[in-house]
Amino acid sequence: MTQRSREDVIKQDVRDLHRLGYAQELFRSMGGFSNFAISFSIISILTGAVILYDYGLAWAGPAASTLGWPLVTIFVLAIAASMAEIASAYPTAGGLYYWASRMRNKNWGWWTAWLNLIGQFAIVAGINFAAAAFLNATIITPLLSALNVAYDNTSVIFAAGDTPILTGQLLTMGILMAVQLWMNMAGINLVAVLNQVSVWWHIAIVAAVVLLVFLTGQPNQSGLGVFEVKPLDTVGTWDNTFLGISLNYGPAFTYPVFLAFFFSLLQANWTYTGYDASAHVAEETVSARLSSAWGIFLSVAVSAVVGYIFLFALTTHLPNLTTLFPASLDDPATYSQYYFGGGVAVIEILKYNLGQMGEILSAGIAIAMAFCGLSSVASAGRMLYAFSRDDGLPGSGWLKKVSHRYRTPVNSLVAIVVVSWLFTVAAGYVGGGTAIVIVTAISTIFLYAAYGITIYLGARTEEWRTERVWSLGRWSRPVAMVALFWTVVLMILFSFPTSGNISWPFMILVVLFLSVYFYAYARKAFKGPHAMGREDELTEIEREFESEAARFGG
Repeated sequence: MTQRSREDVIKQDVRDLHRLGYAQELFRSMGGFSNFAISFSIISILTGAVILYDYGLAWAGPAASTLGWPLVTIFVLAIAASMAEIASAYPTAGGLYYWASRMRNKNWGWWTAWLNLIGQFAIVAGINFAAAAFLNATIITPLLSALNVAYDNTSVIFAAGDTPILTGQLLTMGILMAVQLWMNMAGINLVAVLNQVSVWWHIAIVAAVVLLVFLTGQPNQSGLGVFEVKPLDTVGTWDNTFLGISLNYGPAFTYPVFLAFFFSLLQANWTYTGYDASAHVAEETVSARLSSAWGIFLSVAVSAVVGYIFLFALTTHLPNLTTLFPASLDDPATYSQYYFGGGVAVIEILKYNLGQMGEILSAGIAIAMAFCGLSSVASAGRMLYAFSRDDGLPGSGWLKKVSHRYRTPVNSLVAIVVVSWLFTVAAGYVGGGTAIVIVTAISTIFLYAAYGITIYLGARTEEWRTERVWSLGRWSRPVAMVALFWTVVLMILFSFPTSGNISWPFMILVVLFLSVYFYAYARKAFKGPHAMGREDELTEIEREFESEAARFGG
């Protein structure tokens, strides 16, 4: 059999895109590894699993990582496999939105798009909020302290009365996202290279942590068994009022232990989000059908193995946890971030085991989180661009503009960054210290709601199966049923207001608002995916981009 050249493969990708009705506006240059890399970087075992590590400890003890991680992995692999099949049938930016529209109708597509989009905003916010916390704790604050400048996550830059509006963490987050925006605007080639660097950076940091902790680490001083289910939050209680509803919840140990364990699964399930990125960059990927499918599935599979090794190393070498989970909450500078203080469990574990080297590796984790944020902005920007291309939301005419010089959806990228940062500011103002829990729960629920819709439609329809090139064969529907089961379970679990957060009222309000918007306007006005033109018109659009690229020296 004759091996097709890269140029021939790209021509076939463009023909596939034309059949879906779209011109090749974005620059198609990503290989299969780069496609995998963007989803692997967004999953980022050094972001979700780290920033919520003490959340898992608080709700279930060591079992949150040692038992919860593999449990969630089984179900998420089913979800990823089901999505990979559909991705191989419809290789287009926007992914899930287009799939739902084709498999059922434009209304299903509209709802899928909005759920996915809100999840994208929230995941960009959550990742970069976490990255800012680690960058401050491990790099920025120590450097500024050496210059006698007081600045950390809790520094108040601007406040409304006694309520902080802009903190050091939010300021660092804003600056970080501005850098990520610039890199994303500069072109997919730069992002692809940085995603590849991110993969090896993640693996190198995990390898260093695991080897050093097992070879030179300290004994486990927690008094807990490696697989023990034991909630550690024994004193925290919060009272939030939202729209006149008082939310007063006690600590984790007041819940039945089995329920507390399931709440702890947010740690693993939030980590396993964003792997739909491989579908969102399909229009920039060579051999998009296969590469996008494998990118979705392998990003979860590889993260599962590497993540468990990392978490097992940490959990078998815990320090005495009375500082992070004290008998009283009188010292916010030392207790765990779960209690909204300045301490971070993973940093303390690494310092306990490795001393100064632990601090250096913690800084490496902070950089991994920054890579994760970069990839999440790229993915979310493509999703917003694709939905806007079909005039799916207000301002679509502006949002769907593509830079002729860089062939990136610049306006959509700007919108993602600005709205995500403002969303985090609002979450901090309303929820205070629970901001990270609010943002992570919202991103997990909304993203998986969109995942679930497409899997459900895939199980109920047949036409797309003739288009797929990555197939589960006779296992397709059974795997989809497992995936749907877990999607329903996690949406119930993570809507529960653990730690007094206000995520469930927010989600109810969003759904109500979208319902009004849909029935009052979008149901008739929104036309769904539609062709950008005839074949000759699509080709002319592409020639214009190529001409502009040549003018700029591309």
